[in-house]
Amino acid sequence: MTSGLIILDKPSGLTSFQCVEKVKEILEVKKAGHTGTLDIKVSGILLILVGEARKLASLFEKMNKTYLGIMHLHKEIELKKLKNALKKFEGEIIQLPPRKSRVRRVLRKRKIYKLEIKKIEGKDITLLVECEHGTYIRKLFHDIGQELGIGAHMKYLRRIAVNDFSESEAINFGELEKRKEDCLINNEEIISRLKIDKIVVSKNEEKKIRNGVLIKGNKNFKIGLRVAIFVEKKLKAICTVKRDKIKIDRVLLD
Repeated sequence: MTSGLIILDKPSGLTSFQCVEKVKEILEVKKAGHTGTLDIKVSGILLILVGEARKLASLFEKMNKTYLGIMHLHKEIELKKLKNALKKFEGEIIQLPPRKSRVRRVLRKRKIYKLEIKKIEGKDITLLVECEHGTYIRKLFHDIGQELGIGAHMKYLRRIAVNDFSESEAINFGELEKRKEDCLINNEEIISRLKIDKIVVSKNEEKKIRNGVLIKGNKNFKIGLRVAIFVEKKLKAICTVKRDKIKIDRVLLD
């Protein structure tokens, strides 16, 4: 059974849904899904879970993102004023999601970990942005323009990292066509990359896991912690620690 993670280098011009459908076609699988949408005009890392690995999707929530974008200023401005404005957007910011967004339009807090000028060409400012999940970069650039009093908009955007999944290991559709399943990061490696705590159980307990039966916990695990259940070296389930028991959330089939 084909299962695992594809780190896709999404091209501009395709929706995230279209990219998932193309991956399904190339790998000849029925089920796949992405872990976070990229706008049609945005390129870069799109994480796609294939087959049973889709059951790991919740582990990818709340991941930090890194972008390289071009902010086009509507007027030229002194470098010192630009740098001073950018400093105001580092750390915790307040954003109102755009009208076209799928989330409720209420003010919400987001963190900008890094906002660094990489290049300046006239009114085009190339910025490196490291941010919390759910940050709207288009809105960020607009708000910076408002702070400067001259206006600005996003001219280009590329996602270059999702947590420690970087563009250096991303593949395009051409590479996927050639290498197919060799491009997949298997389920066990996904757990390792995400640094999820592991519990190894015996073959005798595997049946209980498949039936969703609570299993005995580990006193060293904090309540609410997500853990992975292994039988020998194979990932079998994703669970949540509940006091002295471990609740089975998703069972992966062979």
